[in-house]
Amino acid sequence: MSVLACTGIVAQAQITGTVTGDDGQGIPFASVSVGDLGYGTRANEQGVFELKGMAEGLQHMRVTCVGYTTLDTSINVTSGGTPIELQLRADTHHLRAVEVSALRAGDRSPFAQNTVTREQLHRINTGVDMPLLLDQLPSVVTTTDAGTGFGYTGIRIRGSDATRINVTINGVPLNDAESQAVYWVDLPDLATSTEDIEVQRGVGSSTNGPGAFGASINVRTTKVNKEPNASVSVFGGSYGTQRYTASLGTGLINPGSKAEAGHFSFDGRISSISSDGYIDRASAKLKSYFLQGAWIGKGRSLRFITFSGHEVTYQAWNGVPKEVLDTNRTWNEFTYADQVDDYTQTHYQLLFDQQLGKRTDVNITLFRVDGRGFYEEFKPAEVITDYGITPPQPDSGSLELDPTALIRRRWLDNTMNGMNLAIRHKQGRTDLTLGGNAMQYEGRHFGQVLWTGGYPVPILPYEYYSNAARKAEGNAFIKALHHAHEKLDLIAEAQVRGVRYDYDGFVQQLTLGRQRASLTFFNPKLGLQWRPGHGQRAYASFAVGNREPGRDDLVNAAPGNRPKAETVYDAELGIERRTSRSIFSVGLYNMVYEDQLVATGRLNDVGLYTRTNVPNSYRQGIELQGRALVASRFTLGGNANFSRNRIRDFTDYADDYDNGGQRASALGETDIAFSPNVIAGGETSYRVWNNTTRGHADITWVMKYVGKQFLDNTSSEERSLDAYWVNDVRANVSLTGVKGAKSIDLNLTVRNVFSELYESNGWSYSYWYGGERVSGVGYYPQAPINVLGGVTVRF
Repeated sequence: MSVLACTGIVAQAQITGTVTGDDGQGIPFASVSVGDLGYGTRANEQGVFELKGMAEGLQHMRVTCVGYTTLDTSINVTSGGTPIELQLRADTHHLRAVEVSALRAGDRSPFAQNTVTREQLHRINTGVDMPLLLDQLPSVVTTTDAGTGFGYTGIRIRGSDATRINVTINGVPLNDAESQAVYWVDLPDLATSTEDIEVQRGVGSSTNGPGAFGASINVRTTKVNKEPNASVSVFGGSYGTQRYTASLGTGLINPGSKAEAGHFSFDGRISSISSDGYIDRASAKLKSYFLQGAWIGKGRSLRFITFSGHEVTYQAWNGVPKEVLDTNRTWNEFTYADQVDDYTQTHYQLLFDQQLGKRTDVNITLFRVDGRGFYEEFKPAEVITDYGITPPQPDSGSLELDPTALIRRRWLDNTMNGMNLAIRHKQGRTDLTLGGNAMQYEGRHFGQVLWTGGYPVPILPYEYYSNAARKAEGNAFIKALHHAHEKLDLIAEAQVRGVRYDYDGFVQQLTLGRQRASLTFFNPKLGLQWRPGHGQRAYASFAVGNREPGRDDLVNAAPGNRPKAETVYDAELGIERRTSRSIFSVGLYNMVYEDQLVATGRLNDVGLYTRTNVPNSYRQGIELQGRALVASRFTLGGNANFSRNRIRDFTDYADDYDNGGQRASALGETDIAFSPNVIAGGETSYRVWNNTTRGHADITWVMKYVGKQFLDNTSSEERSLDAYWVNDVRANVSLTGVKGAKSIDLNLTVRNVFSELYESNGWSYSYWYGGERVSGVGYYPQAPINVLGGVTVRF
C-alpha cells in the first residue's frame, strides 16, 4: 500500500513536496494531480513538485508513476503549512502496457488529443456503439443508419470519415485492410471491456495500420485487476432496445506468493444487445464476448486476449429519399424478410511484456483477426443471364417465367495475421521508442444466387463470382522524446511503411485480371512542448501522413489509370491553461492535402464511378475546449470547432442524359463534403447528492451542434444536410456501501429531449436531363425523443 508520510500546506494555497519510493529516494517525473478537473504537475528529476493557485478546502490528490502503485488520498488545502512527502510503493506486478504507450501521444507530446477514462465510460455507456460514446469530444460528428445508436454507426473527426481514422485495439490495427473502414457493429459492447480510449486529432503520433489522415483512436482493453470483481448490467428502453451484460474477474490468484513465481488472472464478459431501430425494420441483434488470461511475474507478463462479436442487422443502408422524408421519416425500401447483414469477427491477441532493468521495456504482440459473413438481398429487377445462369426452356404450353428477380448473398471470408514490436528505453533525459508491425491479410469475396424467380436452376446456391485479395504490410518507426529543460520537451519521429496489395481487378473494360500495387511511404513528425508555468503548456508540431488508395479505388480502375496515394501536411499549435477549478485550451491546425481522393462523379476508363485525386485541398480550423467548477457541485464544460474545409479548383462531372457521356463543370474552390464549418458540444452537470460513504447522484445536460454539411463536393444547397442542435439529459446514481455489492449504478439517458427532426448523414446523385441538373438525395433520419435506462451491480 502507498503511504502518505506527512501532510501540510504551503501558504497562499500553494503545495510543495517530494514524491519518493520505498528507498526514500525521489521518483523523477511522477505525475501529481489535485481535484476532479485533473489540475496537476510533473515532479522534476529529484521528485520535487510545486502546485500554485490552489482552491482551499479538502481536495482529492492522485500520484502516479510507471512501476509504482497509484496513490489516491485527500489533502486539506489551506493558506499555510509545510512541504509534504508522498511515498509510492513499487508495484512488482505492474503492467506497463508498452504496446499502447508506444503508439499514444501522452501528456508530454505536442499533438491534439483527449483521453476517455474507464470512469467516464461507466457513466455514459448504455450499450450504444463506440462512436456515440465519443460524440462529445472536440471536432467529432457521429451517424447511425437505424437512428438509435445501435447497428451500423459511423464517426467523422475534423470532417474525415472512418477510412481516414486509424484505429487500434491494444496496438493492433482494427481498420479493414482493404477498404480501410472501421465497422464498430462487428464488436458490440466493446466499451464495457475498455480501460481507456485516446483520440488524437490530425496525423498524430506514429502508429500501426493505415495512415491517419484525420485522427487516431487507440483503445486499451480491460487491465488486469488485482482484486476479484464481477458485474451484471440490465438496460432497456425505446424501440424495443434491450441490453444484458455480465462480467467476471478472478483478480490475482495467490497474491501472497513470491513475485518471482508469478500470479494468474482471468477476466471475461458476455453481452447481448437487441433493438428494433427507429427506421422501419432496421433491427439489430448483437452478441459478443471478451476473455483475458494473464500471467504476471516480476518484470514480465504474458496475456492472451480474445474477443468476438456477431451481428445480424436488417439493412437500412439506402436511407430515406428526399421526396419521402416529409411524409414518412421511418421509410425503408427493403421489405424482404431476410434482407440482413450477418457477420462475425473474432480477435486473438498474445501480448508479452518484459522489463529489462529500470530503463528498458519490450513488448511483442502476436495477433490474428478472423472475419466471415454475408449480406443477403432480394433483387426484384435482375436478369439472371447477367449472373451466368442459362434458364432452361419451358415445356410447350407451360407458364412463361419472368427471369427478372432473384435473391443473392455476397460473402467476405478473411483473415489477418501479424506481429507488433515495441521497445522503450530511457536514458537520462531522453525517452526512446522503437516500434514496428508486420501483417498479412487474405480475403475472399464471392457471391451466391439463392433463388431465381421460380426457374428450376439445377444447382443452388450458385456461385456467380469469386475473387481473392492478399495484402502484406509492414512499418518501422522511431520516436525520441527529449526533456531538454524542466519546461521544454522536444519530440522527433520517423516512420517507414510499405504496402503490397494483390487483387483481381479490371485490366481493361469488362476484363478482369490479377494485379499488384506496391507503395512505400515515409512519415516524419517534429514537435515541441513548453510549460512556462504551473498548469500552463504550449505546443507546436508538424507531421506528414501518407495513405494508399482503398480496395474500390484500385479494383475498379485499369493499371494505367490507378489513383495515386494521398499525402497530408499537418501543422498544429496549441495552448492550455489549468487551475484547480478550470481548464481551457485553444488549438490551431492547418492540414494541407496533396492528391486527396474525393468523389467527382467522373467515370474512369472502365466505365465505373471512382474517386479522383484532386491536387490541392485543405482543412484549417481552431478547436476550443473548456471546463470549470463554477460552484462546489456545478460544472460547466464544452468544446467548439470553427473550420474551413475546401478543395481548390474542383471540377464536377455528371451524366448527360440529353447528349450522352458526361458534362464537366469547373466550380473553382468548393467545400469538402461532410465537413461542417462549426461543430460544438457542451455539458452542464450538477451533483444532486454527495455522500463520501453512501455514494452520489448527478444530472447532466448534454448539447451537440453540427453545422451545415454538403453531400458532395459541389457546395450545392440542394444537396446538403441542414445544421442541427440536439439536447440529451443523463442521470447517474452510484450507491456504495450496499450490503452484498461494491456499488449499484443507475443510468437514465433521455436522448433528443426536444424531438429535433434532423438527419446526420446522407447521399446524393445528380445528372443532366432536359437541360437541367436533376438531383436524387437520400437522408438518414435520427430518432426523436427516446429513453434508455438500466442498472449495473458491481461485486
